[in-house]
Amino acid sequence: MTLLDELLDANRRAVQTAGAPGSFVANRHLCIVTCVDPRLTRWFGPALGVERGHAVAIRVPGAHVAPGSDVLRAVAAAIYVNDCQEVLVLAHTDCGTSKLGAKDLERTMIQRGVPLQAVPSSDVAEFFGLVSDLRAATFESVRAIREAPYLPRMPVHAAIMDIGTGALTVWERGY
Repeated sequence: MTLLDELLDANRRAVQTAGAPGSFVANRHLCIVTCVDPRLTRWFGPALGVERGHAVAIRVPGAHVAPGSDVLRAVAAAIYVNDCQEVLVLAHTDCGTSKLGAKDLERTMIQRGVPLQAVPSSDVAEFFGLVSDLRAATFESVRAIREAPYLPRMPVHAAIMDIGTGALTVWERGY
């Protein structure tokens, strides 16, 4: 059975018990900008108290939002469409974007048959969102969100989560 077949089986079971979809407004009015690392998902409920429908989760490598990036458009949608009124930029320990190097990713691409010239940027590290300093990248993300001229002034927080325990350390409380 392929992974898609497994997903389709799960979907058939789920639709038999599905209830009303609820509102597209985030119940807790929260936007979480966090990493693509799948290990984070398990902590949303138990460590953050954020269940389905409570928040909009925007997931990008390293939770890094560069100034002028398209990720800011997703943050804007969370604010204006989903009524988010606070943003949490949530980094995590043991993040691959701060542990892997461009050469690691280049090797993986070549092993999968993709030529390096296919990357739309001449800088593989930049394209994949690799960061040398996770804390600095988190604060750059906070600044990018706060300084986007089309976003309202609102609390934008910076924190890091221990990926092993779920412990949250707030680096900065938003205004």
